[in-house]
Amino acid sequence: MRRLLTLGALVLAGSIGNADAATITFEDLAQAPGNELLFNNGNDPISGGFLFDAANHSHVGNMVWGTDNGSTFMVVDEFLGPDAITVSQIGGAPFSLTSIDISEAQGTSFFSARQVQITGTVFGGGTVSRLLSLDNNMVDNVFGNYFQTFILDADFGNLSSFTLTGVGALAGQGSNYFAIDNVVVGAPVPEPGTLSLLCVGSVYLFGRRRSMSVR
Repeated sequence: MRRLLTLGALVLAGSIGNADAATITFEDLAQAPGNELLFNNGNDPISGGFLFDAANHSHVGNMVWGTDNGSTFMVVDEFLGPDAITVSQIGGAPFSLTSIDISEAQGTSFFSARQVQITGTVFGGGTVSRLLSLDNNMVDNVFGNYFQTFILDADFGNLSSFTLTGVGALAGQGSNYFAIDNVVVGAPVPEPGTLSLLCVGSVYLFGRRRSMSVR
């Protein structure tokens, strides 16, 4: 019976953690290599069922601003004033953030962000934050794939939104260019206590049903 309880808990935990996982690739806004679209605040892009709300403006392009991963991605910068991108699901439902690809951008390391601050707003209240450090290996005026994959921990498992802000560019304000792609999101992950209750309840119902069938 103990083995059955453990197996049931693991199966349920795995099914919740992987439910409805999806990767936002911006290919629903696909651009040809060398092309881009400019989105001003109030006319922000929607991709994969999520709103990418810029404080000022954003770009969606392919092989632009010095970086290239062979697909369409989004670029954020402070050229027209302090900028950040806030991401939320259309309809306001909670979600988990598993990972995200980030690259320096602009074509010169002098204007690219050195770090990206990610701040998640927890569904129901509170925030979580993490400072993501870029490797800053962009070669000036040489296109290359400078994207890095950042894995987020369980603190980002129940969000109403998250915000990305570029910081640390050598050029200071008016720069801090960075690009994002392959944003992996999914169903919200319950708190450990809630997950334990769900597992025990599920296994109890399974055991009760099995007992009744034996009778």
